[in-house]
Amino acid sequence: MTARILIAESSATSRISLKVRLSGACYDVLTAATLDELQWQLQSGRPDLVLLGPGFAGMHLFDFFRLISVERPLTPVLALAAEQGRVEALKAGASAVLDPRVEEQMLLARVRGLLRDSETDDASRFFLAEPASEFTPAPSGNVVLVADQPARAQRWRHILQPRLNCHFAIASPDETLSAASHGDGADLYIIAADIDRKGDGLRLLSELRSRNSSKEAGFAVLVAPEREELCAIALDLGAGEVLPLDPAENNNAEIAALALRNQLDRKRRADTRREELRRNMAWAMTDPLTGLHNRRYALPQLSEMAREAMRNHSSFAVMALDLDRFKAINDSFGHAAGDAVLCEIARRIEQVVASRGMTARLGGEEFLVALPDTTESEAHAMAEDIRQAVAAQPVDLPRISGGGYVQVTLSIGVAHEQMPFHISRPELLAEIAQERADRAMIAAKSLGRNRVLMAQMHHLL
Repeated sequence: MTARILIAESSATSRISLKVRLSGACYDVLTAATLDELQWQLQSGRPDLVLLGPGFAGMHLFDFFRLISVERPLTPVLALAAEQGRVEALKAGASAVLDPRVEEQMLLARVRGLLRDSETDDASRFFLAEPASEFTPAPSGNVVLVADQPARAQRWRHILQPRLNCHFAIASPDETLSAASHGDGADLYIIAADIDRKGDGLRLLSELRSRNSSKEAGFAVLVAPEREELCAIALDLGAGEVLPLDPAENNNAEIAALALRNQLDRKRRADTRREELRRNMAWAMTDPLTGLHNRRYALPQLSEMAREAMRNHSSFAVMALDLDRFKAINDSFGHAAGDAVLCEIARRIEQVVASRGMTARLGGEEFLVALPDTTESEAHAMAEDIRQAVAAQPVDLPRISGGGYVQVTLSIGVAHEQMPFHISRPELLAEIAQERADRAMIAAKSLGRNRVLMAQMHHLL
């Protein structure tokens, strides 16, 4: 789908020029010359990126970015500004800044990079995006400097350390790559485009972007004035920022610190998003009462276990476990007591199974245990261990239910599947194994409960 870019620029000449350049790259371009047009386009056009021209009039910079954060949270803003205006734009909340006279190749590379980064931020739109300010505390993190000479790395550290609340380390390309390969990635890498040889910094960038521990980091590439053609290449390789090799000229140091703060902020948002995703996945796969896996997770895993057994010509076992007379516990002591019993029994089952297999609660008082690469005698022995662990001592009831304790037992059916398998589909094999275990468990109940029963061998045509 074509990205939609909104140009906010009051000068007709500049607005038309920018539109021609972006349309030529096949972007869907919207324009706004006034505040009213800007608000309307943000609401109806729903742009993926906003390009703020140097001549947009009618509102203060901070008000502009506050409007963006309200109407289109986390939409990147590329500001075209000269000299001191770049510092002001970054402080107000710009994702990146460029000189208004920027060449088309660099403009398009910066647009591509911001759009690429914003795609990974889409899942983070529940976070409030507020414009930055001079008083926003600098994000913390670990920064690795890889420069063409130690003195330049020291100078960058000296300039950035007072401006960013980070730990700075100076390293060689080999040291940096080795650390990333061993899982010790940084939050931000600042890399000279040319280190020992021309372009070797860009090769290091590509390598770090491919490592699990460093691929989500922020990246800034330092480019010498005579090597400006590398700026667009660095952005297309995944750098989030390109900076002058020497930060001492004009206000480059402040611009660099603000731009790097943006990279650290983006890394923090990405880390938060991944952690939230991890928690959501865990919740989706976990029974909220007992903490065991739930049916949604367990059944596909059982199919995968059957697939592995078929592939490796091994065996597996499935246990169907059901609490005996659980309804009487709920009726006599209340649902709070029933929940306490389920949690304690789940703990005892999991304690016996541990890492040797998978334990899940399928619903109500039904549990499932699956054991890979297991003999029939091993499966029967574990089922007996589980039954005895449950029956060995009563379960304490919560005070809200009146306290005391209740004796609990389990009926367990065990199905053992081994070569040769007479079924070619692992999903069907897993389903049949579970059905056999269920029938054995029901038979165990009919024989008096509190017992383990092995499923009879089945014969399929």
